[in-house]
Amino acid sequence: MSNTKFSLYQRFSSWISKTENRFKWALILPTIILLALITVYPTLYALRLALSDYNLARAAETLKGYIGLANFREILRDVTFWTSLRTTALFTVVVVTVEFFLGLVIALILQGVITRSKIVRTFILLPMIMAPIVVGLTWTYLYQSEFGLVTYILRQLRLMSYRTAPLADVRTALPALMVVDIWQWTPFLIMVLLAGLEALPTAPYEAAKIDKAPPFLVFRKITLPLLKPVILIVLVLRIMDAIRVFDIVYALTEGGPGEATDVLSMFIYRNSFYLWNIGKASAISFILLYIIMIISVILVNVLSRVKATV
Repeated sequence: MSNTKFSLYQRFSSWISKTENRFKWALILPTIILLALITVYPTLYALRLALSDYNLARAAETLKGYIGLANFREILRDVTFWTSLRTTALFTVVVVTVEFFLGLVIALILQGVITRSKIVRTFILLPMIMAPIVVGLTWTYLYQSEFGLVTYILRQLRLMSYRTAPLADVRTALPALMVVDIWQWTPFLIMVLLAGLEALPTAPYEAAKIDKAPPFLVFRKITLPLLKPVILIVLVLRIMDAIRVFDIVYALTEGGPGEATDVLSMFIYRNSFYLWNIGKASAISFILLYIIMIISVILVNVLSRVKATV
């Protein structure tokens, strides 16, 4: 009798467990379907376009349909693509480096201060929370050739001729965009690094204080090693974001003058909405995606090794 009861209990428990699992899947299934519709399907459709001769500027009867990797081969032979890639790489390296060092220095200065002041915190976050089009319009007026404040200051310091402006000169257009990006996104690094500094354990610092270690040695031997995971996380996020920069470039220069600020995102946009070469634009998008994925995988592996040693 007891064996029969135990067998019934096992079957009931098994049925309950299966029902719970089915119920869990039923709850998350709508989210999975939604994610598939907004990510997987567009990605597969873009891949189909990248492998096709799809150009809205040509007559339908002249299109060849599926052409394999022809779009990718054409892109790799395109001099403009390599120019855009170099511009994107230069932009990313400069802005991420400057933003990191500025963010770290300001975070070290503000450590223990910003947590007590909501006004300071709001003021620091202001550039980051502004809409990209607002940022673009603001800096367009600051860089304006006739009454722009930045242009006026540069001319008074004899760093710029009266015949040109920061966004109109091929030598200064890209640095001008870098300044805008640094102004907008340095607060992000300040806040993340500051949060990391505030979360560090106090015991190593108390030991260093007892040993009367100099501040630079404390920073190099204690702060920096403990902060490495946070640093790598913030660098991964900023590098991924800087590589695909589009909004401020579109708002300020649209890739000009000439090809001075023609980053990969603008190159994709121009091929899509000016030349209507959707197939080529999709192929460039996948190349950009692969670049971001490779860099992200490398940085995530470095982060994993750093976390294992901390």
